[in-house]
Amino acid sequence: MARALRRKNRIRMTRADIIYQIIIYTLVTLITLSCLVPLLYVVGMSFTSEGEMIQKNYFVIIPEQPTTSAYRYVFNQDNFWNSMLVSVARTLLGVMAMLIFVVPGGYIMAKHDMPGNKPIMMFFIITMLIQGGLIPGYMLMKDLGLLNTFWVYIVPAFGGVYNMLIVKIFVENIPGDIVESADLDGATELQKMILIAVPLLVPTICALSLFSAVGHWNSWFDAMLYVRDPKIQPVQLLIRNLMTASVSDTQNMNMTAFQKMTPEGLKMACVVVAMAPILCVYPFLQKYFIFGMYTGSVKG
Repeated sequence: MARALRRKNRIRMTRADIIYQIIIYTLVTLITLSCLVPLLYVVGMSFTSEGEMIQKNYFVIIPEQPTTSAYRYVFNQDNFWNSMLVSVARTLLGVMAMLIFVVPGGYIMAKHDMPGNKPIMMFFIITMLIQGGLIPGYMLMKDLGLLNTFWVYIVPAFGGVYNMLIVKIFVENIPGDIVESADLDGATELQKMILIAVPLLVPTICALSLFSAVGHWNSWFDAMLYVRDPKIQPVQLLIRNLMTASVSDTQNMNMTAFQKMTPEGLKMACVVVAMAPILCVYPFLQKYFIFGMYTGSVKG
């Protein structure tokens, strides 16, 4: 009886609906494969030896005789683990530095009754659109005494006008009844920001934190400009130097053709090492990332 009711209540799909569903599933499958195959190719090539790579014309997804020589070469580099710790510390402190100014700044800019609101907002937007450039930036870091120090990664991370604008839009979407009830209870602006705005901003904060964390983790250009001490260089700069340097010395190791690594294998191993930490963090923040970007970008 129950099975008959389920069959009766089932929505009948027309031929056009079936064709539409087939097209949609086909497109989604193709898009998924277009993202998955390159990732599998990078991982597979990082475990492929010189002999197998030559046999398969430098296209390997699943190696038959995997080798970890490329990863051992990367992990055995001087200061590798120290550089990894520097990158982790930079990412965590950089995200916190961004949030310390972005959340209060966005909350304040959302207050249209604040004296001088529009001129202040225009000032911030101008600084976002017009920047000093590379040489003035270097001179500024030098005058601040930040060259060749760890804090050269953190101090420029304070603030962020684009992130402030996202927080501003979200704060403007907070229902007015909630703010009015807080005013009736005698809440100050600081209390309203901490107790009302920040809890409602959690998805947006997580999304912005993910953006900032990826930017800090992948950054190497500022370290190349401002830092000479290898003890405070991030892992991305170390990996960049490995990818651009010659690996001819590794070819002279006492290895067979099915143990040696190739420059291509080393580059792929560097890519895997660089992206693995972010891939491990992203699934835990994915729901906040999607919801935060949606709510922070819709007004009204």
